[in-house]
Amino acid sequence: MKIMLQNHTFYPILGGIENYLYHVSRVLLEMGHQAIILCERHEPQLSDFEIFDGIKIIRHPYYHIPRRMLFMKPRMVSEHLKYFISKHVGGIDLIISRYPHYGFASCSLNLNIPIFYIPATVAGNYIKNSSENLNFKDKFFNVIWRPILDHMESKSISMSNKVITLSRFISDSLAQYYSFNSERFIINPPGVDLDRFRKSVGSKGIRQEFNIPSNRVVVLYVGRLSLEKNVEKLIKDFTKLRRKNVHLLIVGYGPERLRLEQLRNDLNMIDKILFVGPRTDVERFYSAADIFVLPSKYEAFGQVVLEAMAASLPCIAFKRTFPEYQVASEEIIRNGVTGFCVDPYNKHDLLDRLLYLIENRDLRKKMGLAGRRDCARRFTWEGHVKKLLGLVNN
Repeated sequence: MKIMLQNHTFYPILGGIENYLYHVSRVLLEMGHQAIILCERHEPQLSDFEIFDGIKIIRHPYYHIPRRMLFMKPRMVSEHLKYFISKHVGGIDLIISRYPHYGFASCSLNLNIPIFYIPATVAGNYIKNSSENLNFKDKFFNVIWRPILDHMESKSISMSNKVITLSRFISDSLAQYYSFNSERFIINPPGVDLDRFRKSVGSKGIRQEFNIPSNRVVVLYVGRLSLEKNVEKLIKDFTKLRRKNVHLLIVGYGPERLRLEQLRNDLNMIDKILFVGPRTDVERFYSAADIFVLPSKYEAFGQVVLEAMAASLPCIAFKRTFPEYQVASEEIIRNGVTGFCVDPYNKHDLLDRLLYLIENRDLRKKMGLAGRRDCARRFTWEGHVKKLLGLVNN
């Protein structure tokens, strides 16, 4: 089969769900299929065509919309995409689309090719959650564009041959948001690279780089620094520990970074809470850590939790508790076995579980090993791709 995978960006070297297209494509190639990624040329230095690890990449231009037509930008971009996609679908047997613009454009072309839509999240909710840090102009346009994106995503769901989600939480959210029957959605969790994310000697280099002695306990957060990630809660709880033998590493970037660094400074925790910034070697940080914490209020799946589990780390995350905490943590972490899913409305629960793991090295090891076994059993890219291909003729 010749399969086209579509998304607005393609970052194969990053951790997180950004590498979804890469791993699916690699498994397809190993199974004897052809994989083509169609995405935006989101950085000027990128080429229009490229072969990366055997994967053919086709990039379309970033579409500049005239100022007078900005109110219709999503629709205008979709029209451009329809033309571009139609030029490159010759011989394609299956389209897998991960973004509303691409799903809508592909479905609107009446290609007589099976189309699978795999949304990363609910587009409208993502726009709402990510708008809080934006300036007035960007907030204004997000309000204008949101109904258009809602329409595009709704059409992508209704017109696609199959709609696959990575978690039950996203299935439930999409069904509720767009008033679809939940049976419309097929849940197929992603995988994780067990070879990349594992304990290794690279951990010593990270501790040396940040002057952390080998006998210290390292708590790790990896992810975007934005309001919905709720990193402020983690910093404040960590500060209450006031222990000399524990460090917090925060890997990532985002609009909240300066404010969070100032909070760290105000709490006199400069030597204990370290902001690392964006890194392409995130596997080394998992390997150097002892405990992973994801304090998010909104998380469509939580790929970083899988990465931490693959690196044999016990994980702590919040339970799905509406309306404020909309997460899929309990679909990944087995509470009390591979980590803890804590009550977000119990102000002591996160701190208590974190302290419990800090003080119990044997439990950390036991939970970490159980987490890695879960990844090998429940979250493999091979299993994910096989299920996708099994849906083609069903």
